[in-house]
This record gives sequence, structure tokens and C-alpha cells, in this order.
Amino acid sequence: MNWRALDPLDSAFITLEVPSTPLHIGAIIELETNDDLTPNERFEMIRANIASRIHEIPSLTKRVIRAPLDLAWPVLADDPDFDVSEHVIRRALPAPGDTDQLNALVGRVMAQELLPDRPLWEFNVIEGLEGGNIAIVMKVHHALADGVSGALTFAGLFDITPDVREPAPASTEPVGALPTSLDMLGHTAIDLLKRPGALLDVVAAGLSRVADVLDKVAGTVQGKGDEFAGVALPNVLEAARTSLNGTPSHSKVFTRLQTPLADAKRAAKTRGATVTDFIMACCSGALKRLLDERGETLTKDLIAFVPINVRRQGAEAEMGNQFSAMLSGLRTDLDDREERIAALAQASKKQGSINREHNAALLMNLASAVGPTVTSFAGRALSDMGLFDVLPPIANVTVSSVPGPPIPLYLSGYLVTSAAPLGPLMAGLALNITVLGYVDSLEWGILACSRHVPDIEKLRTYIQEEADYYLSTPAPRELDPK
Repeated sequence: MNWRALDPLDSAFITLEVPSTPLHIGAIIELETNDDLTPNERFEMIRANIASRIHEIPSLTKRVIRAPLDLAWPVLADDPDFDVSEHVIRRALPAPGDTDQLNALVGRVMAQELLPDRPLWEFNVIEGLEGGNIAIVMKVHHALADGVSGALTFAGLFDITPDVREPAPASTEPVGALPTSLDMLGHTAIDLLKRPGALLDVVAAGLSRVADVLDKVAGTVQGKGDEFAGVALPNVLEAARTSLNGTPSHSKVFTRLQTPLADAKRAAKTRGATVTDFIMACCSGALKRLLDERGETLTKDLIAFVPINVRRQGAEAEMGNQFSAMLSGLRTDLDDREERIAALAQASKKQGSINREHNAALLMNLASAVGPTVTSFAGRALSDMGLFDVLPPIANVTVSSVPGPPIPLYLSGYLVTSAAPLGPLMAGLALNITVLGYVDSLEWGILACSRHVPDIEKLRTYIQEEADYYLSTPAPRELDPK
């Protein structure tokens, strides 16, 4: 058998996906070109280099196949018709090819679903940039990778020197046929086909198991109040509804910025904080200013949905999702920037221990308890009925920090000069701020729904100004550990 069922959490990213919120992740990188090749020659060289190495990343040559009515988990199967030309796509900007045009194209690319009849990834090679350089928008479905595994797996297509390495030998074994619907149901749930009420039984059982999981989670949280007294820990559905929340539209907008990594580390350390605390403080101040300008008075703290890597050491390159998440108050109730970052640093120490020790497998357990039929129904119902516009939001924004390579990378001999991450919009969260460390920079990627965040460039400016404050202002003496 040349196929296997996806893990429950990986499967949930397939079954929950709806057209307005494609659940893929990625990055936009820029390459420095300094040769005499024509654009066509350069594109063909990049595509040939990717084709020669793609067998080293088996998941990128496999298709995700869904069972009828999602009665069983989706499976990952070798694609007998795999063609790298369907995944390495050539695009171009009109003159002058400036940053605004590139960001607009990134938003359009991220708004488009990956086609389900082929492996779920894309390399968009974008020509026509100012200065003659090129950019690449990489996309891979969240079912195949999270931020950590995605970054490290795609790194196999890159080199650490301008010299292009020789790929490993490819297998010569023939690829079998794709599984049929009956194959999938017969392997995982053949009894569902024998009973007229099977589908209703599946739904009822799934909802019952969800209730059991949520009861256990609630009990865990309630039992931790005394140990972590003095630190406000947000609860599920505690977030206030803001103009940042609601069902994302099909239209996406994107922008990015860079912060010197060494300066960010220094600014954080002298305040007894981490780089992640620095990122959260910048987002907090910027979002507070944005909503103030919109005339929204915050009666509650803004809450961030923060993914947490729970991979064991040495498993970073394994495909699939191995992460939990926490809800983190952004302390927008504090006006003073120094008080804000100090409060965020204190809370992150407490929250980190709680979530890693007690809730590391929460998302994986919840996906397993729900099952594919219920998650598929829930995804369509939430979207079709516009429930994210009326239900209390789980959080107000997604904020994620992903480790990246500390050394420069090269693609087909071209230096990667920047690498901004691209995170998904989901669960009524119309704004995703993901930050990646690359060489000596923090690379910020900001993706949003254009309806909820039409002023994304203003948000970018506010984040930059918040970062500039911490980078240029000495820490208060009482906070400086020196």
C-alpha cells in the first residue's frame, strides 16, 4: 500500500478549509541575481534544480485524498502523475516592479487555494522586480507542515554556499495507483457503509468526545489558579470582538518589515525579556494605536493566538504538525511601553510552563476526538452561515515567532537576501503576524483580510515605530539586569 492516513491534526487543516480561508503557510524570499542569464534561462535553471531534489522531500510528491463525505481521515498517497512544472510557476510584475506591487501580488497568491488534484505546494517565481532581482513565494498546505517543519523541509531545496550540490539518487521503484474511495473506507471505516444511520452516529460520537476533552481542559485550567497567582491568563472565548475579527473575505493583503536581530535581542535582554516578548510588545502597541485611530475603545485586553512548537529535539525536519497553542493577553490595557513589555515578559514565563506541561497535545487530542466528519461539517457551517461574525472570537490576532537559519541560504546559486514568513488566517482571525529570524534580521510577514484590515500599511508603520522605540531607548534602570 503506497498511502497512509494523515494524523488527526494534519487532517483537520484539510477538512476545516473553506474557499475564503485557504490553510497554507509559506514565505516570500528575494534572490540577488548577478549573472547574464535571460529571465527564461534563469527560471528554467531554478525549476530544473527543484525537480532534481524534490524526491528528497517525499511529502511534496504525494497527494492528499479525501474520503467520501469525510467519513474517514484523508490519506497521503504517492502521485503517479506528479509533474514539477505544475508546482513551479512563473509570474512577473509590471514596471516598475516596486515593493507595493510585489506585496499586492503576494496577497493574491496567498488568497488562492492550492489545487486538490495534485500535491499541495507551489513555488511562484516572480520576475520584474526593481534592480533585476527575483522573488519566490513558497506555499505548502498546513496539513503537510507547520512553521518549523516547513522551514526546515524546504531548506533541502537550498544550499549554504553558492555552489549547487548534487542531489541524492532518486528511487527507481514504480509508483502505484491512487487509492479509490472504497479503498479508503474499506481500510478505516467499512462498517460505516453497512448501517443506514452510520453518519449520524459518527457525528454524535464526535460531539460527545469533544465535550469530554473540553471538560478535561477546563479542569486542568481551573486547578492552576493559586500556583500562577498574579498573572492574568486568558480563557477561551474571553476575547473582545473587534473590527479585526470575523469571517475573512477572499481578498488578502500583505506587507512586511525587517528589524535588526542583534538590536532586538539587546533591547529585550536589557528589559528582562525575550525576543518573543519584544515581538508581542511591538504588536500590542501597534494594534492598540490602530484600533484607537479607528475609534474603537478597548474595554478588554486584546488576546493573541500563539502557536507553540512541541517537537522533540531532533525532529524539526519531520513533516506534519506538532504544535500546541496558547492564548496570550497583549496587555493593551497598559499605556506605558515599558510597563507593557515587562508585563508580557512576566506572563510568558508562566504561560510557557503551563502550556508545555499540561496542554502540549491539546490540539492533537481535540482533532482526534472530533473526527473528520464533524470537522468537515463545522468548517462549512461556520463559513456558510457567517458564524465567525457573531460568535465570540477565540482571540483577536495570530502572532507567531518561528526560528530560521542563522546563516545565508542560496537557491540555484543565488543569494537569499530576505525571507519573510506567511501564516494562515483561520477561526475568525483576520490578521496573522508571523516573524522569522533569518541571518541577522527579524523578518516580519503580515497577512490580513482586506475587508478587516484595509489599513495594513498603517499597521506596518506602527509596528516599525514601536520596534524603533525599544531599539533606540535605553531600558529603565530598575529593569536593566546589568
